[in-house]
Amino acid sequence: MNRKIMAASLAVLSLSGGAFCVEAADMPVYTLEGVVVTASRVPEKKIDSNADVSVVTAKEIEEKHYDDVSEAIRHVPGVNIANYSGSGQNYSTNRIYINGSSNVVVLVDGIRRNINGITGNTANLGSLVNMDTIDRIEVLKGSASTLYGSDAEGGVINIITRRPRENGVKTTLRTSFGNEDKEKYTLYNEGREGNLFWTLEAGKELMGDFKDGWGRRVIDHLNAEHYDTKIGYDLGNDSSLVFNYQKYKSDYTRPDTGSNDKAADKGKKNDDSLSIQYKDQINERLSNQFSLYRNRTTFKDNYNFSGSWPTLWDMGMKTTGVSDQLTWKLANQTVIGGFDWYKDEITHYHNIAPSGATVKAVPDGTHISNTAFYVQDKIDITGQWNITPGVRFDHHSKFGNHTSPSLSLGYKQSENTNYYLNYKTFFVAPNLYQLYSPQYGRPDLDPQEGNTIEFGVSHRFSDSMNGTFNLFHTHAKNILTFDNAYRAENSGKADINGFNLSLDKQFSSHWEAGIGYSYLHAPAQNGKNINLDGVLPESTLNVNVTYKADKFNASLNGRGVMNRYGKKAYPEMRNYANYWVWDVAANYQFTKNATLFARVNNIFDQFYTDVGSSYGPDAYDPARGYDWYSAPGRNFEMGLQFTF
Repeated sequence: MNRKIMAASLAVLSLSGGAFCVEAADMPVYTLEGVVVTASRVPEKKIDSNADVSVVTAKEIEEKHYDDVSEAIRHVPGVNIANYSGSGQNYSTNRIYINGSSNVVVLVDGIRRNINGITGNTANLGSLVNMDTIDRIEVLKGSASTLYGSDAEGGVINIITRRPRENGVKTTLRTSFGNEDKEKYTLYNEGREGNLFWTLEAGKELMGDFKDGWGRRVIDHLNAEHYDTKIGYDLGNDSSLVFNYQKYKSDYTRPDTGSNDKAADKGKKNDDSLSIQYKDQINERLSNQFSLYRNRTTFKDNYNFSGSWPTLWDMGMKTTGVSDQLTWKLANQTVIGGFDWYKDEITHYHNIAPSGATVKAVPDGTHISNTAFYVQDKIDITGQWNITPGVRFDHHSKFGNHTSPSLSLGYKQSENTNYYLNYKTFFVAPNLYQLYSPQYGRPDLDPQEGNTIEFGVSHRFSDSMNGTFNLFHTHAKNILTFDNAYRAENSGKADINGFNLSLDKQFSSHWEAGIGYSYLHAPAQNGKNINLDGVLPESTLNVNVTYKADKFNASLNGRGVMNRYGKKAYPEMRNYANYWVWDVAANYQFTKNATLFARVNNIFDQFYTDVGSSYGPDAYDPARGYDWYSAPGRNFEMGLQFTF
């Protein structure tokens, strides 16, 4: 790791508090005083959590008009999103990495939403488009295997949905239009009558081809719709029963092999998710949370039979799971214990060749399951020191038993400063796609194992300024990745080092700003490059500035990517290893219930890609491949929102 960069970052974090002496009339929307639940599965102040947690609030989602969850977390330090299209909603998009790892657990209200077998992705965040239902998104960076699954090597994304607290009904209508034939329509309704509460959302999105930063037109049609229904009943004494159903379906068109390819592949996608969650506050010290869920996803990709190799990919998968967690709060400690069980099943998976012959790829009903028990105990040794030992036991149907211990040490120097040191282990079993895909799978794969060591500090410099710093080292063996032919493999060992730094400052009642910097060193190991698709940059700098007035607000976001492809990997990509992308959004409330909004993405029409390529952007040689995926150039959107 570059010691000069690290030293400079520590100096900024330590000394910046004296650089600004502005009293704020209002606190930021979210500060270190805010409450998070993902770090320990119990509510606690963000500054008290011994973890690197970032939060994207509902207010930020509303003001910046993010289209999906992946777009909302793109500016979080330590997070990298690899998007293969303009919308992020076709079958292969939105690979996600946290602290250099693609092994990430995705939750909705604490319920698992991973897709362990459709493609190489952890979860299809591009399909999570019901943004009006979200209260906040908590991004936990760093291994969290004890509480969330031994595959949570990189971290956890917990999407926490809205829960109306007051009696009454509120409805929001939104419509917007943009270039690239973009149209969006959304209806959101929430309400409460006594103990009964609900949220309902429905939306539709249309999109056409887009132009990249060079003005080249890229195939990217989309016709998508989504629905979300949550109905809950408060049972009193902080106990409740909640039912949730989400539905997403789309027709899309994408280029066959990359942005330069003029052959269009048509596809259909159909996802739904069903869950029931029961929370029981047994007494003032003891509580229980029980969840039952079922997730399904199906798609037919390239059903128009373009291209020359096996064309139609018709696949369906179902995940069924149950979990239960018991929390026991004592005077000086909090004990959490529970179990998780889930089964991933391929309901159907076959290809249809250009001749029309059906080739069944995987027997229907092929499945793997995992049963786990875990316990964690946070003990307050003194008023300042705390220690949290934990252990998770997994029984995998294919890979047998595994134990993942963890240990966290925290030191609360004052109400404004918290230090922590964490040691956590992980165990990542290959998923169904990696094991059984006829073209890309290997049934003889080994699980990926390793550990992560973290040191971090959260500090409140003043009532208007907060900062966090997290330094991590990850060691892993039997790395699960893909070879040059995109076939799954174990590629040896890896040691990843890095750090994340963030500073947020409110200068006045009108102006706020934030900066986030991430450094990552993920070298090739044993002659193998673990930096899949060249996604991971060495350095990423995120900048945001927000202005707020009575009826008007605006925000500017910038993301700088530096040294993306390294010195050896992808030599033809070196000219595209560094770039900046800037976005702006604005809202004007011209009546009590009506708001006019607009946004411009990629203001300066930057030419770039979210993923790597073996060749440069001009390559179009079928003998070599042509797998460059351009990101959209400058694009805009304008719309109206009515609330009543």
